[in-house]
Amino acid sequence: MRQFRNRFCRLVFCTVVFTGMFPAVFTAIAQWPDGHMPEPDPPAVHQPPVERPFFRALAEPASSDTEWTLHKTADNQHPDGIEQQMTWLMNRARTNPTREGIWLATMNDPDVDGARDYFDVNLDVLQDEFSTIQAKPPAAFDVRLYQAARAHSDYLVANDSQNHDGQLDRVVDAGFAYLSYRGNVFSYTRSGIHGHAGFNIDWGEGDAGMQSGRGHRQAIMSIDGDYTNVGLSVVAEADPATGVGPLVTTGNYCLANTSQTNHFNRFLVGTVWRDLNANDQYDPGEGMGGISVRPDRGAYHAVTADSGGYAMPLLEAGTYMVSFSGSGISGETIRTVTVDSQSLLLDLVTINGDPGDAEAITGSASAISANTTQLNGIVNPNGKDVDYYFEYGPTTLYGDISEVFSTTANQHIAIAVSELSPGTLYHFRLVVVTDTDTINGNDRSFETVPADGSEPQAPPISSSGGGGGGCFVGTIIR
Repeated sequence: MRQFRNRFCRLVFCTVVFTGMFPAVFTAIAQWPDGHMPEPDPPAVHQPPVERPFFRALAEPASSDTEWTLHKTADNQHPDGIEQQMTWLMNRARTNPTREGIWLATMNDPDVDGARDYFDVNLDVLQDEFSTIQAKPPAAFDVRLYQAARAHSDYLVANDSQNHDGQLDRVVDAGFAYLSYRGNVFSYTRSGIHGHAGFNIDWGEGDAGMQSGRGHRQAIMSIDGDYTNVGLSVVAEADPATGVGPLVTTGNYCLANTSQTNHFNRFLVGTVWRDLNANDQYDPGEGMGGISVRPDRGAYHAVTADSGGYAMPLLEAGTYMVSFSGSGISGETIRTVTVDSQSLLLDLVTINGDPGDAEAITGSASAISANTTQLNGIVNPNGKDVDYYFEYGPTTLYGDISEVFSTTANQHIAIAVSELSPGTLYHFRLVVVTDTDTINGNDRSFETVPADGSEPQAPPISSSGGGGGGCFVGTIIR
């Protein structure tokens, strides 16, 4: 259905929902400018699972020198600053849905304020809904999904419309094989923040001022599926003869069918950027392009797009030391992460090229006897001169320290401690000291062998602070 708009009239939109193989047509009404909403009833497809979703069924031969290039276009221009901003906002939202709900309800943006007011969004309901959403892993930008999204946005501009006609077909034509799919469209986006908020608040003609089913939010927050891959296209449209614009946004969100070549669901994902305005939020123009992101093992590495975004598949779970190097970064910066069955988010934020503090990762205890053990960990000085040692003791107050060593190099370390009491539970953590700061690693524990030589009980496993573990590392600030 073709749309008609002027600044004083109401609009009729058309949307298509894929239910099996047959489209169903709905209409929705909005008003310029604050009454524009994302196209209602976004399409969703869920196929029966044919494999474990986060692992490759067929591992492809590749060396650590293989660059994963499918996270960006060949000219490094996409994702552009706005597309990367929307990807960054989505992945931040997934790490902490409660915080996202508060931010959507309280952040000050004139375009978002206008839409919240126009649709009379119930901000208490909005925050309550987000407080019940589970955190999810990030999505990796995929150039095939981007190309499909770009083709759809171009179609919307050419037809001066907002709809889902042919959106899923374009994903298939781009060569992306999916098990689950969702698609979002917002032909009247005014900025990256406005587009993200439009999808995630899901404002519209429904209860509490939000669209029924919250379909756009389902995709952004990965609520009803594991949407591990994303392609976002934001096309500028300033022609006064058309009604759409100023930005026309299409989003494709998929769980990949990993039985197909170059389809994965577990990635290391992130953005390398400078927080130029010190607002703790990625903005267009802050990305650092051409930065090499290379794990110490595995099949792939990546180079950031001009907007600073990167992604690479990780074929195995485990602990990785990830190096960042390139123009704008002082020397080589290394971060240590632990990856399980899901994707992991790892941003690097710099201030004047300084990648931030040193890092302390507490490992396990080994060679445990009645009176001695070896404490292990990883020290990442980040180019600084550091001292390091272990604190240990019967409680998390510790009380004893190991021998102190110094280094300027990232390394795995092991320090022996003795004069322990038999049959005793000990807590320990790695400590790294720079000229200006003390960095405490995560707490771990072990139990010494009893004096009679019997097996000790399995110690409780604890981990807090430090690096590694979980699905999210989050943004590394300063």
